[in-house]
Amino acid sequence: MRENLGLKLLAILIAVTLWAVVFGTKTIEITKEVPFEISTGDDQSVEEAVPEKIAFRLSGPKAFLRSITNRVEEPIRVNLKDLKPGLINYRIYSDSLKLPLGVKVQSIHPNVIPIRIEELKRKLVNIELELIGKDRLGDRFVRSEILPPQIRVKGPKNRLASITSLKTLPVDISSLQHTSVFPLTFDFRAFGVELDSVLPELNVEIQGKGQAFRVKHVPLRLNTTAKAKCDESEITVIVRTGVGENIKVEGEQVKAEIDARDLPEGEYLRWIKVQLPDHVHLVRVIPPFARVEVKNE
Repeated sequence: MRENLGLKLLAILIAVTLWAVVFGTKTIEITKEVPFEISTGDDQSVEEAVPEKIAFRLSGPKAFLRSITNRVEEPIRVNLKDLKPGLINYRIYSDSLKLPLGVKVQSIHPNVIPIRIEELKRKLVNIELELIGKDRLGDRFVRSEILPPQIRVKGPKNRLASITSLKTLPVDISSLQHTSVFPLTFDFRAFGVELDSVLPELNVEIQGKGQAFRVKHVPLRLNTTAKAKCDESEITVIVRTGVGENIKVEGEQVKAEIDARDLPEGEYLRWIKVQLPDHVHLVRVIPPFARVEVKNE
C-alpha cells in the first residue's frame, strides 16, 4: 500500500477532480429515439400500426449525454410468435436503454404500446383504376388493360373481410404519345394490408397520326435471373411515325422483351415491352402479353 504512495494519492486526486468537474457541469436534457421492432409468426398479423421508434427523455451531465446523442442503439425487439390472437399492452421500461451512471430517464413516449394480434389471411381483390388525362387524349385513346386483373394482399382477418377492391394511386396519361406500360402503385398502409403478389401493370394503347408500319417476326427476349420459359418466341409490332416524317423502320431496330426478373416461382401473364428508334411510336404489340413460367433452380 505504501509503495508509490505519492503517485497513488495523485491518481485519486485527479479522479476525484474529474468526477467533480463532470458532475459539476450543467445538467441538460435530450431526447433519444430507439427503433422498435416486432416479430410475428407466419400466421399472425398486427392489426394496428405500431410506432417505429420509442422516444426517451434523458437528463444528466452534458459530457455524458454527448456520447449518447450520436450512439447507434439496438432496436427494442418484441417476439409475438407464441402468443394467441388478442390485445396485449407492451410496456417500455427505463432499463431498455443502457445509460451511464448519472444519466436518468425522465419520460418514455410511448411507454405502453397496445398491440392487437390477429390471424393473418390472404385474399384476391379487384383493382379500381384511377386514370387521369383520358379526356385530353380524345380519340387517340383506344383502351387500357391491367395484368393481372386482381391483386393478392395479406393482413388481419377482420380487416380483409371488409375489403373487396383496392384503388390505385392516380395514373396520368394526358401526355402519352404512344402505347405504354405502367407499373401500378397502391397505398397499402391506408388499407392496413400488405402486398402478397406481383404488382399489376397497366397497358394503355394509343392511336396516333402518321404512317403506320407492321414489323413482323420480332424476336422476344425473356429477361430473367431464374430458370424461366415463355410461350412466345417472336411477335408482330405495329408502329407509327410522325406526320410528314419519312422514316423506314427495320426489324433489327425493334427490341422486344418480357421482364421476369425477381419473380417468385409460378406462372404469370406479362406485358411485352418494346424499344423503338427515336421518332417512332408504338401502336400495338401482337400478342400484347405472353405467359411466363418461372421455376426455382
